[in-house]
Amino acid sequence: MSRRRGSAAIVTATITLLGLVAGCGDPTVIRVIDGVPTKGRFISYEAYAYYARGAEAEAHGDLPLAIMLYKGATEHDEKSVEVWTRLGAASCALPDARASAGEAFTRAEELDPTYEPLARARARCAADSGRVADALQHAARAVALDPGQDEAVLLYASLLERAGRVADAERTLDALVIERPTSVQGWLARYELALRRHDAVTAERAARALRKRAPRLADRIAAEVPALAPLAEVDAALRSGDLDAARKAARRARLPAPELAVRAAALGLPRLARDQAELVLGADPSSSSARIALAVAADLAGDTALLASALDAPKDTPTVAPSPLARLLFTDLLGRRAGRDAARAFAGSDFVSPDAPSPDPLLEAARKRVRALLAPSGKGA
Repeated sequence: MSRRRGSAAIVTATITLLGLVAGCGDPTVIRVIDGVPTKGRFISYEAYAYYARGAEAEAHGDLPLAIMLYKGATEHDEKSVEVWTRLGAASCALPDARASAGEAFTRAEELDPTYEPLARARARCAADSGRVADALQHAARAVALDPGQDEAVLLYASLLERAGRVADAERTLDALVIERPTSVQGWLARYELALRRHDAVTAERAARALRKRAPRLADRIAAEVPALAPLAEVDAALRSGDLDAARKAARRARLPAPELAVRAAALGLPRLARDQAELVLGADPSSSSARIALAVAADLAGDTALLASALDAPKDTPTVAPSPLARLLFTDLLGRRAGRDAARAFAGSDFVSPDAPSPDPLLEAARKRVRALLAPSGKGA
């Protein structure tokens, strides 16, 4: 019993001592951040509430309300460098309140001059006010304070470009993606800078890395970098003679297997066209597109026996209509082998009348060639 009383007395004394110590200064609390217990200042619920509502108002573009709420947060927690920084940034973004931004930033700096978001906010504020030189100084300080912060590096690079120091901006972004190759924002900034500089080589390199890390941007990249359009990559693999790579690219482009053979034939690659066409026909003898690709491949190689075999479709086998590119290739083949009238009879009127240009260069080239073939004597495409 006496032991219990002794333990209780120790606990009571300890609590009393802690209370006395706490009364000597600001109370502290332990917060768990990313699983790590961290000692910090006590922040009142009122300050939290004002700050959270201010951040929400700022996110919705209601800057006057955000400023009012941030000011309320400072009244309940005047020692928060984050609140003063957010107040300065919101004030700077509102022309009528911009004059008071400097005071908020100064208060934040007095609390913690090493706070990287403060330097970044000052850089943005100076840039928005047209003071690019000042903005560069603040952005450089932000990078020095936290080199691992992508936003600071990206802001610094954008300001270097704005100041006309494009080579420095390129080096800054190159360093970022080398150090942090998984940074989507870093690759995006490098890609967009290369586009603005009409640097096709760097744009393609950055686009390849960006597409791998951010598939959602694939459609945009395909539209802006023709070499990375899905069909262009198929054709590039075919031109390199790598049928396996072409098949993988075709799957990514959702290109049917027969059409891969057709594209190889259209590119004048008889060996690849034959290999792919025979593979398809072995599984599906009804594929007219693959049969046409095989015929064109035989014609290109001068293999009359294979040409005759390709044109000899199995009896009583339903066939699938050829693709537009396959029809064009067969029309061209007929023109060379049987003459213009035979080609015109197969093509019909659809290929004679002009169509809107195709986004597929290979299809458009074949279409122009066939129009020239079918045009009356003395007329071009």
